[in-house]
Amino acid sequence: MKNPISLKWFVVLSFLIMAVVLIIGYSVLSVKFFFKGMDNIVAGHMVHVLESYIKATPEYERGSLTRFSGFMIAKQWQQMPENIKEFIDCPHTPGKLSVYKDGNWLGKPRHVVFAMSLQLGNETYYVVHRPPAHKTSPLIGNKGKENLRMLLGISLLTASGIAVLVWILLKLVERPVKSLGQWAHGLDADRLKAHVPDFIYPELNELARLIQESLSSVQESLDREHKFLRHASHELRTPISVIRNNVELLKRLNEVALDTTDTDPKQIAHQTRQKNKIIDRIDRAGLTMKHLTQTLLWLGQNEQVQLPVADINLEHLVLELAEEAGYLLRDKDVEVLLDTVPAVMTLAQVPARIVTGNLIRNAFQHTWCGQVRIIQTETCVQIINDIPGEDDTVRDLGFGLGLQLTRQLCDRLGWSYTSREEDDLHRACIVFCETEYLVKRSVDDVT
Repeated sequence: MKNPISLKWFVVLSFLIMAVVLIIGYSVLSVKFFFKGMDNIVAGHMVHVLESYIKATPEYERGSLTRFSGFMIAKQWQQMPENIKEFIDCPHTPGKLSVYKDGNWLGKPRHVVFAMSLQLGNETYYVVHRPPAHKTSPLIGNKGKENLRMLLGISLLTASGIAVLVWILLKLVERPVKSLGQWAHGLDADRLKAHVPDFIYPELNELARLIQESLSSVQESLDREHKFLRHASHELRTPISVIRNNVELLKRLNEVALDTTDTDPKQIAHQTRQKNKIIDRIDRAGLTMKHLTQTLLWLGQNEQVQLPVADINLEHLVLELAEEAGYLLRDKDVEVLLDTVPAVMTLAQVPARIVTGNLIRNAFQHTWCGQVRIIQTETCVQIINDIPGEDDTVRDLGFGLGLQLTRQLCDRLGWSYTSREEDDLHRACIVFCETEYLVKRSVDDVT
């Protein structure tokens, strides 16, 4: 794989190539205009010589080829010497200078011929000038060398100025670009929330903003996944425990059935009812796991996908959840006091089950002795449990995740949730609010 050229050197080479092209172009143009200026001087001198020739020469002597002030003047081009006509053609356009030079533009030419036709009055004259090389003044050569040195000096100064300008420009651009790269490499979850620094140029600031938004979106997705994993591991403990306990109970019933030969129909019917209850509890736990997963995925969605609702008997829900979480009170000196009333509300079923189950489960888990009071009214569920002498760190660890999920669900659904501690008592209360939810799509679509 070829090593790609860096942006810095690409810009440097681009500027240098552009500078060299401009310098060469202007140098060639300067030489061209220098020779054009010299040609104009010669042309003007030829006009001046012709006017002097006409004034000094009678008309009857103007018919033949005449040498005047170093110029050849004739009325007919055919009168010019052959060594002139072999180098240059007849100039037909009056006032236009024709020039012949052999050799290249850098070297000294061996033959130079200037010819021009001029019309004065009704007569046309041909003026030719061929400066001999051996009679050329040394001053001309010296001036040419001086002009060449001046041209080269100006070119070098221009190139140096452009190089310095490119260097300064690169430094001005390189610093904020380098700062942007260092800032982007150092971004983490905390720095993503900070304000974007000023990188001087609007384009770099816009690029930094796009980088921050892109990485923030990725970070938000990771945070949602982490929250989902934490909440799922927390919420699925109860249904998994229910399934394991009931599977173990079912195994014991099967072992009892194999060990006994009792054919009493009543005993068989009793065992059948017990098995059906166990299977029902396992089935409910499986559905609870499914609904929990779907609800947690719904909670992590940015778009407002609304959950389906159903008529829920709060009294039956509280009693069922208290029974499912009863395994948390094994080997504990805890008394559970239930105060419920019949009440039916139209609610999102799974979130209502999650938040109520969380409060009951947390109360059972963190109460080692004393009482747990569960008070359910028509629209409210309140749980009060003793927490004597419990370490604050352990308390925060237990209550934090479940109650955090409870708070998020209540905020999302508009339910009122309060939690406070006073006099070694923990009080948690949820006030449900009926809402006319419109089911835009099934919660299964969230997955």
